[in-house]
Amino acid sequence: MIGCVFAVCAASQTEVAPRAIPAERQARNIAIIPIRGPIDDLSFQSVVRRTELAVANGAQAIVLEFDTPGGDMLATLQLCNYIKTQMPSNTVAWIHPHAFSAGAIMALATREILVGPGSAFGDAAPIQVVPGMGLIPMAPTERAKMEAPLIAEVVDSARKRGYDEHLVQSFVRLGTELWLIENLRTGRTAIVDAEEYRTVFATSPPRDSVAVLPEVAPEVDTDESPLLPFFAQFQSKAMLEIPEPAIRPSRPRFTDSDRDQWKLVSQIARADQLLVVYPNEAIALGLAKGRAADDRDVSSWFGATTTTRYEASWSESLVRFLTTWPVRIGLIVLLLVGFVLEAVTPGFGVFGAVATVALLLLVGAPALVGLAEWWELIAIVLGLGLVALDIAIIPMGGWVAIAGGAIVLVGLVSSFVTRDLSSAIGQHQLFMGIGATLSGIFGSAAILWFSSKWLPQSALLRRAMLLSVVSSQSRDAIIVPSHWPIAGEVATAITTLRPAGRIRVGSEPFDAQTTGEFIDSGTSVRVVGRRGSTIEVESISDDFPPAPLPDRGHSST
Repeated sequence: MIGCVFAVCAASQTEVAPRAIPAERQARNIAIIPIRGPIDDLSFQSVVRRTELAVANGAQAIVLEFDTPGGDMLATLQLCNYIKTQMPSNTVAWIHPHAFSAGAIMALATREILVGPGSAFGDAAPIQVVPGMGLIPMAPTERAKMEAPLIAEVVDSARKRGYDEHLVQSFVRLGTELWLIENLRTGRTAIVDAEEYRTVFATSPPRDSVAVLPEVAPEVDTDESPLLPFFAQFQSKAMLEIPEPAIRPSRPRFTDSDRDQWKLVSQIARADQLLVVYPNEAIALGLAKGRAADDRDVSSWFGATTTTRYEASWSESLVRFLTTWPVRIGLIVLLLVGFVLEAVTPGFGVFGAVATVALLLLVGAPALVGLAEWWELIAIVLGLGLVALDIAIIPMGGWVAIAGGAIVLVGLVSSFVTRDLSSAIGQHQLFMGIGATLSGIFGSAAILWFSSKWLPQSALLRRAMLLSVVSSQSRDAIIVPSHWPIAGEVATAITTLRPAGRIRVGSEPFDAQTTGEFIDSGTSVRVVGRRGSTIEVESISDDFPPAPLPDRGHSST
């Protein structure tokens, strides 16, 4: 089945240390669903598809394997809701190797987290990025508006999964200082902010260390260095303004009665840094429950006998590539250039085919997976049809062409927008759609200008335009005639000249181009000259008789 790679691990063949596996974790058949690259709408649909397939195939537990720098906020919240409400309750996150931003928020939504060697997760503050411009600062109000649903999401996950609510909020926003303390009698650890630290220790907290030094098993040696958080090189306190805390932790806060019962372990979060944790820290802070270096370790964690991988399908990977903004700009250029060149050449040829394929890839492919609406494809086709009607078939003074062009622009821009325009994400998509469409228009205009200078001298492209409509005579197009038509000679158009096409002089066909106007097939024309292998002609007016023909022996070259 497409998109699924099966790897069966026999428990009897796997040598692992015996362990007591909690009942809620036990599963004979588990499914691993990799989530790689940026999180977006396609990620959501892909995870849903693969989860449904895994459950139908008998999976009793789902492992989401994360390697992501982050992604779209709304898609992230949709996936978190899907994890909590529709995926099997035995759904686990495997950080292998990185889950920054959206990945960290999604990992917190699962039942528990496994960490791989050299892994890292966190740094989940919302950012606004424009391709080609980098990170765009947000006003405090806008940032607070974007942070609010993320804070609510991670706090909800913390309350469901037993994480510290202070800690998960420090993934998302700046301004929180946290310290890890340990009870002298029980060894229980707790995470406190500056206010609670003063309550417990009756002194101001130290701010000279952010290292967590738990007594846990040493890390597995690895040469892999953790990837820096996505866009971390742009982050600064100026860009990540600090809003006031919105959600207070639900656990009881420490009082004076807790004094002299705790000792400091270390500071774990600073006010000017977003929290990023590594394997030792994740386990010490209660965020991760175990380690897994490979599929065999994951299988052992569940006590499973069968592990099945469900990879993204090739079609999902193709659509992801086609929906990147540089590719979409290129497709807009191919669409417009192909349409214009087809409009000025006879028949439906190479350029028309290129424009059609570009249109299907631009809108059709995303529409197949729900990332575009079919009305956008219809709008673009309708608009191009109106432009062609006004220019090439029934001239209407240009108003119909202008209306058609406006419809094309609306369709192209709308194909970039998948969110409500009242949302910040929808407005960002609209901005991106306008920018990409304008870039495509300017790019196609430059190519068409260059083509107007080069095409008349290019025999190869001239044949690509002309031979597609007279394939029955394609051999004649490459035959060097015994003599060329001379100025004043009368010929007959055998295709519509728009303005290029084919004429017949006597019994021989020739490539031809008019001096400007379009001429219907079957119309008599007069030869006015020759440029390379193309004959220039004009329509014969009834008011002027044909010019006398000069002697064939003195034909011009």
